Amino acid sequence: MTDSTTGPTPGEDLAAQSAATSEEVAALYDTWASGGDYDRDVDSWGYVAPAQIAEMTTVALARTPGEVLDAGCGTGKVGVELAQRGIHDVVGGDFTPVSVEAARQRGVYTAVDHLDLNQPLRFDDERFAATVSAGVFTYVTDTDATLRELLRIVQPGGSVLFTQRTDLWDERDCDAIVSSLVADGLCSADVSEPLPYLPLHPDFGDTIEIRYVALRRGRLGTGS
Repeated sequence: MTDSTTGPTPGEDLAAQSAATSEEVAALYDTWASGGDYDRDVDSWGYVAPAQIAEMTTVALARTPGEVLDAGCGTGKVGVELAQRGIHDVVGGDFTPVSVEAARQRGVYTAVDHLDLNQPLRFDDERFAATVSAGVFTYVTDTDATLRELLRIVQPGGSVLFTQRTDLWDERDCDAIVSSLVADGLCSADVSEPLPYLPLHPDFGDTIEIRYVALRRGRLGTGS
């Protein structure tokens, strides 16, 4: 994906970006999205997480219907997949200004605003039936704190749906974090086996895969 005139594609060294600062992440994705290359590139690498997360959302909303937060919506690929499944009560939020504007232009969200998952969220307790985050937790600095914040803003019985790369799942001890949330009675959890993430990307292939996670907030303070 390197052109002798334009230089490397912004996502070419994507695997190494997990250690980037928030400012570096914003600059990367603003550059990548501004020319319309982001969607083309990730599609060419076999990126199906938005569709998979949308399917999980459909199942979750069948149990607990209501508003959805696309937390880290990027250019709006998950929003498009949700709309195709008849899910339209969706708020989007992202850290990078160019992505926010691109998501707004999709016309699939009721609103799209700045959102930083590394900070406390402005939303009221128990507002959403589900929050969804596809390909976002790579850039979350405190997985435990962010998941607890997302669980705070979903209704009892509501779901927090997200993905995480398999290399970062191990590096950041996500098994222990999810187990702790369950042990604290905040939620139940369903974690997938490793599945393809960007199978046609040279840095990922079948070496770095992805896990899909569904946390269901407990009712009346329990994980059931």
